[in-house]
Amino acid sequence: MLKTLVPSNIAPPNGVYSHGVEVPANARWLYTAGQAGVRPDGSLAEGFEAQHEQIWHNTLSILAAAGMGPENIVRLNVYSTDPEGLQFVREHRKKFLKPGHVPASTWVVVSKLANPGWLVEMETVAAKADGRV
Repeated sequence: MLKTLVPSNIAPPNGVYSHGVEVPANARWLYTAGQAGVRPDGSLAEGFEAQHEQIWHNTLSILAAAGMGPENIVRLNVYSTDPEGLQFVREHRKKFLKPGHVPASTWVVVSKLANPGWLVEMETVAAKADGRV
């Protein structure tokens, strides 16, 4: 069971995230590579919202391949070339994460990503304590 940490002696998060997440002993860990808005056929979704939605679908597929789901996400790192994209990041977290599940998170605005067409990229860390080691 993941335990979120929001200490009362620091300012609360100003979004849908936790300051920290504690993972139980003997959990399996999964680190994803940065996911971009590339569809299974190799085409790039158009616009920030569509790219970020595709990123979530890609991420959920990776989690499923490891026998995990969005409830196992410990941390999200989002890199964006568009500061206005934060609204979609918030909407998608509400869509893909169950209420009350608030992983640790970082949002970074950068001048560009590895592919000039990419507007957003997301890395995920997940953990699951299920007896499989």
